[in-house]
Amino acid sequence: MKILFIDILRSGLEEIWPAAEHSIGLMYLSAVLKQHLGRRVDIELHSLISLPHHPEDDRVAMSRLLEQVSPDIVGVRSLTLSRDCVDTVAHVVKEWREECFLVAGGPYATDDPLDVLESGLVDAAVIGEGEHTMLALTECLLENRPYHDVAGIAYMRDGVLQRSTPRELISDLDTLPLPDYSIVDIDQFSNRYLSFSAKVSRPHANIMTSRGCPYRCAYCHNILGKTFRPRSAENVFAEIRWLHDHQGVTDFQVIDDIFNLDMDRAKQICDLVIQSGMQLTFAFPNAIRADRVDEELIEKMARAGTKFSAIAIETASPRIQKLIRKNLDLDVAARTIELCSRAGIVTRGFFMLGFPSETEEEALQTIAYAKQSALCGATFFQVVYYPGTKLFALAQKLGYFDDTDNFVQRDYVQVSEGPYAFSAERMFELKKEAISEFAFTRERVQRAMDIMPPYFSQREIDGLFMAYVVSSQTRWEDLKDPFVKQHLKRHFVIADRFSMKREFYV
Repeated sequence: MKILFIDILRSGLEEIWPAAEHSIGLMYLSAVLKQHLGRRVDIELHSLISLPHHPEDDRVAMSRLLEQVSPDIVGVRSLTLSRDCVDTVAHVVKEWREECFLVAGGPYATDDPLDVLESGLVDAAVIGEGEHTMLALTECLLENRPYHDVAGIAYMRDGVLQRSTPRELISDLDTLPLPDYSIVDIDQFSNRYLSFSAKVSRPHANIMTSRGCPYRCAYCHNILGKTFRPRSAENVFAEIRWLHDHQGVTDFQVIDDIFNLDMDRAKQICDLVIQSGMQLTFAFPNAIRADRVDEELIEKMARAGTKFSAIAIETASPRIQKLIRKNLDLDVAARTIELCSRAGIVTRGFFMLGFPSETEEEALQTIAYAKQSALCGATFFQVVYYPGTKLFALAQKLGYFDDTDNFVQRDYVQVSEGPYAFSAERMFELKKEAISEFAFTRERVQRAMDIMPPYFSQREIDGLFMAYVVSSQTRWEDLKDPFVKQHLKRHFVIADRFSMKREFYV
């Protein structure tokens, strides 16, 4: 049976570089299917790089893949941001061959299965963790058996959404095979697309050392459960060693939800890398939990080769921290940022503006926290209210988003109205002010010049500041500090030439 996995990657960076990665989730699915079904399945994985407002390009690319692969099953993984592309792919698949089985998975299918399925084009949606569900589903299709009782799926019957019994999470992740690297080209994304860490120049591998997060942040998807399930340090190191020895990988991105929840295990992984003598680099683009850190952990991470970590602060308002259930210790987080900076680890803060009932004063409090921190970089997102999250339900209680098709903002860089206590026009100005006041200071520019070059290329550093220039709509002549003006002049000149500073993309 021929299976075609499609990873839909929607980029908002149309004017600069698309952001794209190989899909570790689909690689795990492939590994499990091959482990249990062997030669009964033939699997290909392709990434569909989907730019906003280009559906015809998606149609053409998908049509070519279908003719080339001629699959019996098409599995589509996507974020909610790509919902229009999922619909395009579904139409193309069923127009090509109606009997081709189409299954959707990932955050979009898990959070909003009705939206995925109500067109009648998608046959089933995999809810949550997919390895064992996809295996059971494929076995049914191979043997021409009914699949509706497979645990962990959703489907439509007579226009009504049906959910099967939820599937139990995999308790022992060490029992899973390593992701299937035979279906990807590690070099494919190098020098073409932005990685999770905003790099474009080096081949790398993504590894997931744990699944699940016990925190209950209201804005977060719930794909992998709320129970922390770690792989053993030895199992993680075995994957790193295999990728180094067999794939030549020296650059790794750890994409856990919460790598450092168990600090002893995190330190043990670092120790195994240090003791191996391998010269590796590590990045944590999904962020580490900034109040689950001590000085020893940062020191070991740096010795093991850590060069970059995101720090997810989200809000500096204690009231909003409680409202969204993140409950981050902001003082400890600031200390963590300082420790990372001293250790030579580049940090990028994640901040969110526009939470339910958030006031302008609270938004300014978040911006002030970013400005006063030792962060090397920062991104200021507007809150996105995705169906299926606690945050969406909270907003609905406040009277917002009754008509989800018209009012749910699904792009985290654009500005729209929301359940915050100030206007969209003021949100637009706040985002511009936040970026400009954070980025264009002598201290921030100097820190980037000092700390980024050991890991980031000059091209990538330039890209960071180009993003700030375009997003803030700042004019070069408005800069006050001669040092900043001297070092960033060319970025402003180039931004004026190709972009006209039309819209946010950071």
